[in-house]
Amino acid sequence: MIAEATEMLLSHLVLFVLVLTRLSTLLMAMPAVGVGVPKRVRALLAITLSVLLLPTISNDLTSSTLPQIDNLIELLVAVAREALVGMLIGTVVQLLITGMQLAGELISSTGGMQLGDALDPTTRANMPALARMIGMLVTTVFIGLGGHRYMLAALMDSFQTMAPGNVILHQGMMDLVLHELSVGMSAGIRLAAPVLTALLLTNLVTGFISRTLPGLNVLAIGLNINAMAMLAVTAMAIGGASWIFSAELDVVFERIARLW
Repeated sequence: MIAEATEMLLSHLVLFVLVLTRLSTLLMAMPAVGVGVPKRVRALLAITLSVLLLPTISNDLTSSTLPQIDNLIELLVAVAREALVGMLIGTVVQLLITGMQLAGELISSTGGMQLGDALDPTTRANMPALARMIGMLVTTVFIGLGGHRYMLAALMDSFQTMAPGNVILHQGMMDLVLHELSVGMSAGIRLAAPVLTALLLTNLVTGFISRTLPGLNVLAIGLNINAMAMLAVTAMAIGGASWIFSAELDVVFERIARLW
């Protein structure tokens, strides 16, 4: 009797570690949580959610699907696989947000505003202020649409399809990451297209002015015209970021659901 109780306790302890690992890596990659929340709060949140989810997950498992781990090496391999699954769900959404920030990079470099760079806390790299503003905008849209709930729902679906300790990594996961990388870059280019078109037209106008009136300081005039055109068109087009992001976010979660 004592041996059976001890075996049950150890099996559920391993199950708790695996659930905690998958959930923790998801929270680390989740927008607005992985960076903006202190580490102690994230750890407490991960432990609390794992304790709440453990009874539901264990009830769905049978004796044959419980994680069967005999040594430390098997446990480390299982933990690594669980971490990859949780990281996958958060990474595909983060790739979409990073792709949207590409619009700010393109607009700032084309408009000659590279001097306004600042440290981005997510990527730990210098990023234009406009790109950071777009990142904060789409992150706010993500929270407003309930994206964090969709990510947790995707996590629960993954537990039903791939039980803890029985994770199988396949080519579809890498294909999903590559697809979302291309989709994010495409979304950023679509967002930046109106501003880039306006800047191209202003450069053409500046070129015509320089040919007509060669005595003017075309460099100073061109920079001022580019700055005013960039700010005006960006103010009119920035609202499209929420529409593009929300549409692509729905597609992301549909692809994650099909992946399981």
